[in-house]
Amino acid sequence: MEPLGERETQVAAWLKKIFGDHPIPQYEVNPRTTEILHHLSERNRVRDRDVCLVVEDLKQKASEYESEGATFSQRHGCFSVSSVPSGTIGETGKIKATDYTFEEKIGILFRLNAESISCSSEN
Repeated sequence: MEPLGERETQVAAWLKKIFGDHPIPQYEVNPRTTEILHHLSERNRVRDRDVCLVVEDLKQKASEYESEGATFSQRHGCFSVSSVPSGTIGETGKIKATDYTFEEKIGILFRLNAESISCSSEN
């Protein structure tokens, strides 16, 4: 088990990371609060790592789907996700759903999500 002072340091660093530029709310520093906050920080770290793994997996799947779509398009001369015109996404960031099949809409959705999500390597 880690010494209490080391846990306090880890908790303080975690709180600084969570709150960023905002002030960290005052809390009573004692063994119980330190233990609770340390437990939360560990659960948060594990959750962040798991979320990052899921995001990376979704990006890889989106890339594979896009590649498969391009191959299918070349063979059959039809829609390719990479050929989505920039006008497909309007001012609100939403997709104009007209004239696309369900599969094409899913491909666009995967591509947009993969481009908008990024994981830092801090976790």
